[in-house]
Amino acid sequence: MKRFDDLISRYYENGLNESECGELRELLDGDDRLLRAFVSRGIEEEQLRTAIRRSVVLEDSDTCVRERGRFSRGRIAWLTAAALIAIFVTTWIVSTRGVVVDVIAAHDVKVADGSMTPAVGSRGRIRDLAIDAGLLHLRLPNGVTIELLAPAQLRFLDPLHVQMVSGKATVDVGHQGKGFILDAPQTRVVDLGTRFGVDASSADSTGVVVIEGSVELHSKEGKVNHLAEGEGVVVNTSGIIDKLDQVRFNPRTGQWSTGALDDGSSLIRSVRNNQKDQSVYHIVAGGLVESVPAHHNRNARWVSLPEKPIPSWLLGADLVLPAHSHRDRKDLRVTVTVAPATALFVFQRRNQAPAPWLVDGFVRTGEMIGKVSIEKDRENKPVSFDIWRRDMPQGGEVILGPAAQNGAIDASTILYGIAALPVDAVPRWHH
Repeated sequence: MKRFDDLISRYYENGLNESECGELRELLDGDDRLLRAFVSRGIEEEQLRTAIRRSVVLEDSDTCVRERGRFSRGRIAWLTAAALIAIFVTTWIVSTRGVVVDVIAAHDVKVADGSMTPAVGSRGRIRDLAIDAGLLHLRLPNGVTIELLAPAQLRFLDPLHVQMVSGKATVDVGHQGKGFILDAPQTRVVDLGTRFGVDASSADSTGVVVIEGSVELHSKEGKVNHLAEGEGVVVNTSGIIDKLDQVRFNPRTGQWSTGALDDGSSLIRSVRNNQKDQSVYHIVAGGLVESVPAHHNRNARWVSLPEKPIPSWLLGADLVLPAHSHRDRKDLRVTVTVAPATALFVFQRRNQAPAPWLVDGFVRTGEMIGKVSIEKDRENKPVSFDIWRRDMPQGGEVILGPAAQNGAIDASTILYGIAALPVDAVPRWHH
């Protein structure tokens, strides 16, 4: 904005008249982005003045002597004071006035201190927010949306900067929120244009998972760790980053966790693998429905085949969304832990030679399911997958291996799917 740039430049040169000062105040009050730019400019001006004052070389040079009239001691002192006052005042304004938010969805929400009305369509300026119950979805002025899962506590510093004290949040920055910052207890998340989740419900660690796009994690020591779509980590109180195995979802309640969900919603208790990357498994309770995503980082879906629909008894099964990048890993080992009385299913591509671990540990049911990759400018036909089954009356762990026989694994290999149902929910004739 050319007018704004001109006004702040002249402000720091002490060249504004009373009318222009009023104009600048109105601009700063109406736009948080401009307010941040004004604060940043003040910091830059102060750093410049400090550098000039401390430069012995410049103090002793003829050039500096000739130009000293421009940067007299009184002038520098005045500008320094003005910059510091501006920084203090604008920072105080931002930190105390909060941010205007719109409520776009609310489910059984209970606000802890009554600081806002959680009614859909309501709008208010808020700085500190704590919810004791429910799911609250907010939109900021720049289009950034934050979905809070109680119990949670947030502090809104400005539309591009939020501090998360505790709880779980899913952030979608949209098109205007690139650079959005979320400060969690153990790390700072800097968004690079994405949708991500932060789980700060534990005092000992913070889980971060990238749903779309990418983020940067900034430690207190200044180290930066990059996370791409489908990846996630856990950061402990010492700032150490560990692998995050899974994220668990209950779509019926909106509950999700980077740890264990204690609501008993899923028969699949945990999934982990032996790979060194930061890919995360998504466990979706009751997630198997028509056209559900087959991976969390690729646009592929489980669908009915033209000649045969998804078996009706399979619909509503708990579903695992793996990383597509593991499809050709010959050393892949996946450990799945299930509850007692669970029927575990593996969906194996029909024309792909099954690995020994599948043939030896599972039984082919004779049923099929389709998988289709959604790509532009291409005919998307579903590929047939056989449904294999293993009953686990006592529950426990099962180790799954690579997607096909080692000699048959190449770039065209497709990864298997994983699902689970109660044993008594599956027709007996599939034993």
